[in-house]
Amino acid sequence: MPTSSHLLRWSTEMLPERARFSALREEFARQSLALDVIDHSGGRPRIDVTYLPLGTVGVCGLVATPAEFIRHEHHLKNSSDQFGLNIIDTGPLQFANAGQERVYDAGSACLIDRGRPLRVFGPRGGSVRFVIVHASALKSLVAHPEDLLGRAVRPGPVLRLLDGYLRSLTSLEEPPSPGLASTIGVHLLDLMAATLGPTAEAANIVADRGVKAARLRAILEEVARRFSDPNFDLDNVAGALGLSRRYVQKLLEGTGKSFTEHLAGRRLERAFAMLTDPRHLHLAIVDIAFAVGFGDVSHFNRMFRRRFAETPSGVRAASIKRERSDPRPNLSRHIGTRIRSGSSRVENRYDTIRNRLCP
Repeated sequence: MPTSSHLLRWSTEMLPERARFSALREEFARQSLALDVIDHSGGRPRIDVTYLPLGTVGVCGLVATPAEFIRHEHHLKNSSDQFGLNIIDTGPLQFANAGQERVYDAGSACLIDRGRPLRVFGPRGGSVRFVIVHASALKSLVAHPEDLLGRAVRPGPVLRLLDGYLRSLTSLEEPPSPGLASTIGVHLLDLMAATLGPTAEAANIVADRGVKAARLRAILEEVARRFSDPNFDLDNVAGALGLSRRYVQKLLEGTGKSFTEHLAGRRLERAFAMLTDPRHLHLAIVDIAFAVGFGDVSHFNRMFRRRFAETPSGVRAASIKRERSDPRPNLSRHIGTRIRSGSSRVENRYDTIRNRLCP
């Protein structure tokens, strides 16, 4: 796999249909993945791979029709000493590695030694996400991880955090910056160690570093996912993630904003996006307020004006005027525009908010 800082997405659908499987085996599997692939799909194989290097850590997602992946001794001559934690999304998948053989169902996880021969068989196809770390890095946090090879990793809150992190990373359209990538890589190493069981000396390190960061990310993702629910509150976040109210508040303190401020910010940015989107012109402002989660229109108007230095009706009117005066059909093409003269707080918000929130 490549180690430079870029995102790789690859699929057999990119290959000519008549030579699809032979090209898969020769050009990708053997050269890039350093393994052999045996098709069990009845002649209609499909394999989709996402790979993201994050400093010394790698993240991979793989979805395949029925197939067998085999890494023989001769594939290992240039391999480094690495461990991989595999989380099975759909299965069952059979893993054979380090003298152990076991079938894993969806939702389970296993640790493999990537420096030894490996066989993975999905008789009905399957999908898996995994994180790859250097053996020395993992051994600095987990005592004798080799003793865990071939055992099912116990499910729990930390494994769910790790899986959520991997889901987010494998769905990225662009890779993070090199500095951020290295930080994320450290967080993933910490989560992997916390999942497997860190040493007493490492327990506080991984809890304060990677686990804490992953929990904060999960909180903010929950807010982003459910902000339009008018009944959504701090108790919902805490309950969904198995955390206490106080711990959620404490984690958010590090962002400089409270839960209420994060929630209101999401709602207001979505309202701004809808008010400046021609597709939502048929909606009254009150309908938009309710659609983004506000239960009181007066409260919405006050908060909107405080945030954007303009009323919702003013933002919509300026957007309509601009749409009519510009021959280009879509407002999302505008770059560096203002809602109105003198309102610098609204400047340049079209692209930012549309990229983040518009469907």
